[in-house]
Amino acid sequence: MSSQILLTISILISNRPDTVRKCLDSVKPLLENVPSELILVDTGCGDKVRGIIEEYTDNIIEFEWCRDFSKARNAGLERAKGKWFLFLDDDEWFNDVTEMIDFFNSGEYRDYGVGVYTQRNYLEKNGSVYTDLLVGRMTKLEPDTKFIYRIHECFNRVSGRTKKFNIYVHHYGYVYTSEKESKAHSMRNISLLLEEHAADPGNMKHTLQLAQEYNVLDEYSKSLEMSLEAIALYEKGKINNEYFLSSLFGNEIGCYMDLYRYDEAIEKGELYLKHKRPDKMVKDLIAGYLATAYMERKDYGKVLEYAKYYWEGYQDYLREEESFMEYITTITGKCFEEHNRSNVLGNGIRAAVNLGEGELAWKWFDSFDWKARQMFVSQEMIKAVVERMPSADRTERERYVKMCNIMMERDELEGHVLRGISDWCRSRETLRERVEALAAYDGVESGHWFFQLKKIVTRAYLPWDEDRAEAKESTEVESLAAKVWENPNDSMAMVRTYAMLEAVERLGGSNRRILEGIPFYLWKKGIMAYFEQFSWEDADWWNGQFAAILPEEDARMLAWRGIYGLSGAIRAAGQLEKIEAASKARAAEEAMSLKGQADADEWLTGREAEEAFASIRTSLNEYAVCQKELCGRMYRQEVIDQARDMLPEEYQGAYLAADLLRQTEEEKYGEAVGTIKAIRKLLPGLDNLMKPYLQWINARLKRQSRESRQAAGEFQVLARQIKGRLRAFMDAGQHQAALAVAKQLEALLPGDEEIRQIIERLS
Repeated sequence: MSSQILLTISILISNRPDTVRKCLDSVKPLLENVPSELILVDTGCGDKVRGIIEEYTDNIIEFEWCRDFSKARNAGLERAKGKWFLFLDDDEWFNDVTEMIDFFNSGEYRDYGVGVYTQRNYLEKNGSVYTDLLVGRMTKLEPDTKFIYRIHECFNRVSGRTKKFNIYVHHYGYVYTSEKESKAHSMRNISLLLEEHAADPGNMKHTLQLAQEYNVLDEYSKSLEMSLEAIALYEKGKINNEYFLSSLFGNEIGCYMDLYRYDEAIEKGELYLKHKRPDKMVKDLIAGYLATAYMERKDYGKVLEYAKYYWEGYQDYLREEESFMEYITTITGKCFEEHNRSNVLGNGIRAAVNLGEGELAWKWFDSFDWKARQMFVSQEMIKAVVERMPSADRTERERYVKMCNIMMERDELEGHVLRGISDWCRSRETLRERVEALAAYDGVESGHWFFQLKKIVTRAYLPWDEDRAEAKESTEVESLAAKVWENPNDSMAMVRTYAMLEAVERLGGSNRRILEGIPFYLWKKGIMAYFEQFSWEDADWWNGQFAAILPEEDARMLAWRGIYGLSGAIRAAGQLEKIEAASKARAAEEAMSLKGQADADEWLTGREAEEAFASIRTSLNEYAVCQKELCGRMYRQEVIDQARDMLPEEYQGAYLAADLLRQTEEEKYGEAVGTIKAIRKLLPGLDNLMKPYLQWINARLKRQSRESRQAAGEFQVLARQIKGRLRAFMDAGQHQAALAVAKQLEALLPGDEEIRQIIERLS
């Protein structure tokens, strides 16, 4: 082995053109600043990737893939000339290797035998979600060093102290384009692992890797079986590679948790904390599981007990991280990883808050990295903090205020804090209780509209018995209220819940000025969104409020009346559907046999149906009138008259609705059918309204047809009677009278051959 080369970097190259250049570029600083060499093992990369890697080195080994990763790694290892050996895959790349360069150039490498760093495994293409795993990919070479195992290969042995580098590789190998691709990757690994397991069932490394692959597939029952099997073999003294056994104790408890078998997780977990075999890190992992399991039972005392156990282990880890290196596996690697730590300590914070231990809650809360790119904070933890604040003493409450303000600085958490406060206050029965609950959150700061509303209503109503008749705060209150109304779809429910309209007036403000100041596009967008989530009772209440505040001709009122009218028509259509369902149910109960479509549509002629349909027409007319008025204010009349198809769909729909109502009024039902088809094509979202309207029109068409046939039959009877009188006149020799009757009858029955012949005889 040459003394001139300190480091050999060996990389398996497959067909990954998107990442191979990033990988090779990331190790160039090492190659340029440390006496080192690069060996690339081509396992079948294809011409494109081959062209890329040849730009970096000619030290390329041809390797025919044989479903054995250790053989491929050993091909590179056998050619290595360095004192140290680092291996990578071509789908990962270093963020920064400066620390590793210093490790070699300073001579520090002489004091260590193994180097570990973090593999950051991304779960989303945009890099927003990831997990970190500590990996040992660099070792000092010994004469007998080699790779073993065909999958999840590793060095046969390592010796010396472990150096942990505070660097990481980006790894997107677990980002898949589909669930099918993800499953195929795991199944490939499982097939190789099962071969290894069959050959050596007592090897705990293979067992642990199999269990982890089943975890990836969410097949926790199979993973649990692997753990239980391994522990049973251990108790019989039939295992090897014992280093990995401890993690299988932890995996067993993790599987119980994933299978929602909390009682078993608690029973076995508490047993294993006293067991001699699980190592310290596994016990810390189990303690975290126990904190979560007891949270499911709302046993806050036990949650606190095991969260403290976990916390103490975490403090040991921070003080003596190097001593924990010997415990790390694919299972334990997540023990103190940010996501798991946030979950365990989040449950601890919930328990501490519920037990009034604000100081402990703050200590754990403050340990989170609130500036981190990603945070894992449960809504339940936020809810616990928020709901405790009103009853907490001053010192404890100050801590919770600080917590809320820290969380509010993160966009993804602000909404959860606000929702927690809002839900808690809204759950109070009376307005007074709701407003007083709001006041308990003084000190929580945010520019969100909800806090502008809070300022208005607490200022207007508190102290509750104080008279506000002389309040003169119109300018400020209107400014605050304007911010509340910038998002009417979100804020309208709160405005009603906390009686903000009245509060504004109590403080000397004008609700009319506020509403008229809202940009029309925001108002229209907001109320349309509101009607996607409204209740009828709320909408009716608001209709009364707006009618009292805004002039009927105001554009905002027209927009409201239009969409309120359309919603009212849809509500009436729903009533028609209920009437139809009730009619069919009665028919079924009476065992009636409905023969023919006329009988099936008979329910449409009943009083209830007629009233519902009248309501549809009234509401639809309101929609059409208001929308047409708004359209007329925005577009020139010649465009409306001559190029209606250039208008936005909502206005085209309003004109079609007006046409439909006119055709219905004039009983031009055939034309109405065509208009309904046009509306459904233009605005498919109105199908639930147009369908019952079409049913009603079809029923009217059928009624017209029946009445026409009936009238024709009655006329034919009358014609026969008149012909009888005509013959009587002729038989009596009253030819002039007969001729007069015949000519009148000819006008009524044009083309009647019998009448024509009679007229010819009498003329």
